[in-house]
Amino acid sequence: MVEARNGETWAVEFARFSALGTVVRDDGSGLGKGLKLERARRRVEGRCDDLEDMLDIFHTFREGGRALRKTWARATSALGQADAAQKKLVQLGREGKSRSGHAATVSRLWRKAQRLWDQAMTAEKAWKLTRSAFEFFTPEGRFNDRHQAQAVVAATLPDLSGPEWAKTRRLLLRRESFTFLDQAQRRLAELGLAPEVLSALLDLEGLQRQPWRLSESAAGWAATRAWALVRVVQLTKAQPDWQEQARRVREVLRGVWRASSLVECVNSVARMQQARHRKMTQGLLDLKRLYWNLHRFRLGHRKGQTPYGLLGLNLPDLSFWEFLKLTPQQLREQLSAKDDGS
Repeated sequence: MVEARNGETWAVEFARFSALGTVVRDDGSGLGKGLKLERARRRVEGRCDDLEDMLDIFHTFREGGRALRKTWARATSALGQADAAQKKLVQLGREGKSRSGHAATVSRLWRKAQRLWDQAMTAEKAWKLTRSAFEFFTPEGRFNDRHQAQAVVAATLPDLSGPEWAKTRRLLLRRESFTFLDQAQRRLAELGLAPEVLSALLDLEGLQRQPWRLSESAAGWAATRAWALVRVVQLTKAQPDWQEQARRVREVLRGVWRASSLVECVNSVARMQQARHRKMTQGLLDLKRLYWNLHRFRLGHRKGQTPYGLLGLNLPDLSFWEFLKLTPQQLREQLSAKDDGS
C-alpha cells in the first residue's frame, strides 16, 4: 500500500534486503527500473555480489496461452463464416436462384479459414515446444541449458506470428527469461561432483521428472529402461553413496525458482480480500497477512504446516486469536521459551 509503485519505490524496498541475491519478477516497468537502481547502488558501493534478474515464466506462459486462444478463436470464427456462406450457397441452388458471385466468395472464405486453421495448428505445436524450453530437462531427457533453450525459442518464434503473439515474443526474447537455467548450472557445479557422476545423476533425475518415458506406450521405452539400469550400476560402482548425492541434486533443482509462486499465491488471497472490503488499509492488510502466515494448511503436501513454520520460524502452538491477544512482551517470552526448549 504505497503512493506509487515506481522504480524509486522498488529501489528503496530492495535496499532493505542486504543479502538479496535473486529477484524473480514479472515484466513490470517499476520493478525493472527499481532492480536496475539497486544494482547500480551496489556497484557504487563496491559490492561484488550482484542481483540475479529472473523473469517469472508464469506470466510468459499466461500470455502465450492467451495468444493461442485468440489464434484459435480467429480460426474458428473464419471456419464458421465459411460454413455459413456455404450453406447459403446451397440454399440458393435449392431455391433455383442465381448463385453468380456467391461461389467465388465462398471459395475465398474457405481458403481464408484453411489458412487460419493451419496457422493455429502450427502455433499450437510451436507453443508446446516453446514451453518445453523452460523445463530443466528437454523432452529427450537431456539436462537443459541457456544455449539449448534459446535455440528452441529461436526455431519456434517464426510460427508464433501475429499481433496477439507480440507480448509473448518480447518476453521469450528477454535474456532474463533463461536466468534460472544459468542458476541451476552454477549451483550444480558448486556441489563439487565429478562430471560423469553428475551427468548420471541428472539422467536419473530426468527420468523421475518424466516418468512417461518409461511407459510401454513411449517409443524406445525398453532401451530407456535398460539405459537407466546401466546408469544405476555405474553410479553404484563410482559413488557408493550416490543416493545421497541424488538427493542433493534434487534439492538444488527444487531451490531454483522459475516462477514467483509465493507472490501469486499471496496476490490471489489479497485480491479476494480486497473484493470484500470497500477500503483496504495497510493495517488491515498486515492483519490478514498475519492470519495467512499462521494458518495451517488442510490439504496438499503442506498439510498440517504453516507458512511461518515452513520458513523455519518456531512459534508457539496457538490459534490466531490467542496469538493476536499476546502483548509484545508475552510474545517475546513465548518465543524465548520455544528457543530454549529446542
